[in-house]
Amino acid sequence: MKSELAEFLLKSNAIRFGIFKLASGKESTYYIDLRVLPSFPAYFRMAIEAMRDVIEQGIGAASIDYICSIPSAGIAYASALAYTLEKGLIYVRKEAKDHGTSKLLEGYLKHGSKVLILDDVATTGSSLAHAVDVVRSNGGVVEHALVLIDRLEGAGELLASKGVRLMSIASIEEVVDLLYKADLLDEDMVRIIKAHIGSR
Repeated sequence: MKSELAEFLLKSNAIRFGIFKLASGKESTYYIDLRVLPSFPAYFRMAIEAMRDVIEQGIGAASIDYICSIPSAGIAYASALAYTLEKGLIYVRKEAKDHGTSKLLEGYLKHGSKVLILDDVATTGSSLAHAVDVVRSNGGVVEHALVLIDRLEGAGELLASKGVRLMSIASIEEVVDLLYKADLLDEDMVRIIKAHIGSR
């Protein structure tokens, strides 16, 4: 499943290799945009099933009560996964609204419930860490976070410092290795990407 999904991400331009400027202003040798994946039902289902498998094998679905998403890319994945596992769905805003209730946490969260934080991609982990803080401040218990792809740029370490374990379907290094084995990336590109990963 991982190999088929990785190949589709490349072919659909959900993952691209070259030189890209990220939102942080930093340059990267690859760009990931998983917002396109839900537009392809078969592969979206494959991604949801892969995330479900990571949960079942890693912590067991019975150990979580809610799935908490981070807008906006993660919401489609969190909604589908929450529906599949029959878990409550909540999400955390980056900033409080300037109207209405001005809440950072949207949805109902029962005090003391165990919450899995979910996003599409992990980079530095700042958005995930923000979600952890917001959920905990609202009475939730957070021990795990899940993403489709971990860029290996510090998210795991940041979350670990908060007592949260980061899980993923695959790291960017695994994706690159799968694409190389499928003859979809050449050695030079693999070397460049891995040098970028190693410099973080």
